[in-house]
Amino acid sequence: MATADTIIAQPQAVKETQIAKMTGHQFWAQYLRSIMEPLLQAVGSYTPEEQALHLQFLVDHVAPSLGPLPTEPRGQYTMTYVDAPFEPSLNLTSSGKAKVRYEFEVVKPAGGDDGPDPFGEKRAREVLPLLAKACGADTKWLNSLMDAFFLTPAETDMLRGKLPSFMPCSMMAFDLDATKTMMKVYIPGIRKAIASGSSSTNAFILNAVRKLEPFGEKLGPGLDIVADNSFAVARDVMTLGGRLTDETSLKRVEVLRSVWPLLRNEQPGQGPDPHATAAADRDAYDAWEKPERIAGTPFSGLQYNVELNPSKAGIETKCYIPLFQHNASAQESEASMEKVLQKLDHEWGHSGKYRQTVETVFGKDRVTPTFVSFSYSKQKGAYMSAYIPKIIENVGSEIKAGDFEYF
Repeated sequence: MATADTIIAQPQAVKETQIAKMTGHQFWAQYLRSIMEPLLQAVGSYTPEEQALHLQFLVDHVAPSLGPLPTEPRGQYTMTYVDAPFEPSLNLTSSGKAKVRYEFEVVKPAGGDDGPDPFGEKRAREVLPLLAKACGADTKWLNSLMDAFFLTPAETDMLRGKLPSFMPCSMMAFDLDATKTMMKVYIPGIRKAIASGSSSTNAFILNAVRKLEPFGEKLGPGLDIVADNSFAVARDVMTLGGRLTDETSLKRVEVLRSVWPLLRNEQPGQGPDPHATAAADRDAYDAWEKPERIAGTPFSGLQYNVELNPSKAGIETKCYIPLFQHNASAQESEASMEKVLQKLDHEWGHSGKYRQTVETVFGKDRVTPTFVSFSYSKQKGAYMSAYIPKIIENVGSEIKAGDFEYF
């Protein structure tokens, strides 16, 4: 596993007096560099030339896509728990180098429900193809999914003011692998499902996916939405209700259970014993739903991803866990993640590299929340990503969605 020999200082945030003199492009370019420049250096996986290439892509293509200055009229930032439209992440696998990823949302224009583009779909039709072209992505599926899931003008008018404001328009993510920038696009299908009168959002989305050309007919499985955070629910979803019985899927669940108490920061005596050997006691632990710190927020429970790839055999499932729901501080979240990596026998856990990298980029006193994801494959072994947003300083940004403040 590669390591970084030198830890660099974080670039300074933009001062409030400077913001008013900047364009949106200039502001976002500096904001992105303040995160990604130290992060790309700290992970130790990218050459100086590769770092420069990825930073240039951010400045040239991502920065202008983030819209106006955060102090100017705009739609609500919805993607992260902090008031920001951009989120970096660290991806760590059992084999291979650590990788940097990032995602960002298409920011809705100003005007809200009464504006000309209340759901940001017109803006997305401009932004998504441009970024796809910039990184050389095939746009066949992208165009098909936009046509399938974006609303008609009549449907837009019908749904004005009827959907929650925290629902994002669409999001993009980029995996950085050496010189390659690989794109993913996330488009919520629920708006179109509601507008169409479908009785099942999942069925509506799956039907649209099956119509993709080419290979759509090969993409079959669906997934129900679940809110419980018990391991029994996680196991059920990760195996698609017991349908995935292959060796890799079962190993994925086995490894996930081994780190489950650490992911939820379980304390001795807080719930059933996770290490019990009797079947009844194991079942009791698996069924236990650990209370969360913050109720009434969309950033709760567990989230899941089912990856369907016509070029790969099998299905890969992934689980997302909000560490901040089970830890009293950002530093405690980092300690939990470090323990998970140690349990997985990962170098970044044993050497302290994970904590060191996070502190290098975000500072020792950060207060922003952490999400993590877990999966397992034969090729990569256990692999995890840590999603760590950064507050936009000096613009009145806040941590939102309920009483988040660590206490």
